[in-house]
Amino acid sequence: MRRENPYWWFVRILWPLLGGAWGAWLGFRGYFGISFNADTLAPIFVAGFYVFFTLIGLLAGAASAALIGGSVESLLRRFGAGIVASLSVATLINALALWQLGDFVQAKYPGLRADSDAKPRRSNATGAPTPADKGSYQKPCSAPPPTDTRERAHWDAECR
Repeated sequence: MRRENPYWWFVRILWPLLGGAWGAWLGFRGYFGISFNADTLAPIFVAGFYVFFTLIGLLAGAASAALIGGSVESLLRRFGAGIVASLSVATLINALALWQLGDFVQAKYPGLRADSDAKPRRSNATGAPTPADKGSYQKPCSAPPPTDTRERAHWDAECR
């Protein structure tokens, strides 16, 4: 058996390193979308959970990247592909599989992906804050006045 170039071993070692980094990023990236209240101990617990999910993502990403890359490379080498072609195809399939695996995990566990889209935005025209969900907010004065006298008095006091 011929001794291989150290470059090929570097590529094989790079698969679990990059897969672990990708998994750790998936586990930790929701941390930056959370607004914390400094008056409580909740940020400590939230940070602990995100560190826990980061470690799980690191281990799962490294294991899956090594398994996918190694199995694709050995399968291609059995069918007679050269080392350059098999490592290139294995790296490409590894990246695509990890990308799809990340999408699957985020769809299955949406809490890892804390969106900051619920925060109100400033309108471009006036600079006034506008609610993020415009369909749920209704103006009470745009409805016709109520017929009940007590409700009508409240409506008059508020809307006129």
